[in-house]
Amino acid sequence: MSEQDLRVLGGRYEIHRRLARGGMAQVYLARDRSLDRPVAIKELVPEFATDPSFVERFRREAQAAANLAHPNIVGVYDWGTQDGTYFIVMEYIDGPSLSQVIRRDGPLHPRRP
Repeated sequence: MSEQDLRVLGGRYEIHRRLARGGMAQVYLARDRSLDRPVAIKELVPEFATDPSFVERFRREAQAAANLAHPNIVGVYDWGTQDGTYFIVMEYIDGPSLSQVIRRDGPLHPRRP
């Protein structure tokens, strides 16, 4: 895919591929052009982007997560909107998803590092 074919959010985040989809959002692997690093972009799905209550819930999620600092919680870098698309920019962690780990290893022990 050429650079001009990439979708870019906020004038800075190149979307490369979808990683997951949940009930309210999709998560993509992206690259922050300004800092030249991989990031994860959580994007509110279009069917919820027109509902002000879902948009506010999504914004509050971004704000709450941005105020957390813990080794087991990904960092939130940014929040934005573009052409009716709402997104949260987060730290990208390369590796299996939580659901993949649970399927592979079973329930997690609370003290697991």
